[in-house]
Amino acid sequence: MARTEKERADVLRLRDAVYVQDQERLADAADTAGTFDRFDGQAQYIVGYRGDEPVGTIKVVPDSPLGLPCDDTVDLTALRPGNRLVEFGHLMTLPAVRSQNIGMVLMREALVHSVRAHRATHILGDFFVDDSGGLRDFYREIGFTALHEPYRDIRFQGAPLSLVAVLDTADAVRRARTGEHRGSRLLQFFFGDYDTYAAAPPKEAAHARTAPAAG
Repeated sequence: MARTEKERADVLRLRDAVYVQDQERLADAADTAGTFDRFDGQAQYIVGYRGDEPVGTIKVVPDSPLGLPCDDTVDLTALRPGNRLVEFGHLMTLPAVRSQNIGMVLMREALVHSVRAHRATHILGDFFVDDSGGLRDFYREIGFTALHEPYRDIRFQGAPLSLVAVLDTADAVRRARTGEHRGSRLLQFFFGDYDTYAAAPPKEAAHARTAPAAG
């Protein structure tokens, strides 16, 4: 987890390896300084390691007076009253470890941290669409729903269209406990033990493997 300067540097190494070298969506790992990274004062990065090698990361941004990254794309005015919003972003894994469920584990860690530390009621994400132009099956099965039509994110070069989507955690928990959804491995992975991790008081959030985001 990104607690030390070395670990924060690992976040930038991952960004360079994935967004610059592999996907060629950024020209330089620092290209996000004026966009995504302006929220780093209140954000945390969760980093996954295999041994000493960083292999993946996800960024957790709680709502604040600065807003959320997706405010640039969608109007969250109707969603904010009475709710606590957190946005996930920069979920990435090295090419060599993809299809090994590391991204899913990072999302689970981000969810647990968001519920414990921020009492999140809704999770937002700005996701690349699938070949049909909609949310990928993975996100839909968990419970994410799109908030608008697909758009072209000019911050990334040559990327698919994007969609901002929201997950209502209470609804996801309810679905995980009822009917056919009890057989969903994804829902059970994320929400099967929701009562256990949600019961931890906010002061225990320090035990979540998180730290201030890299600047």
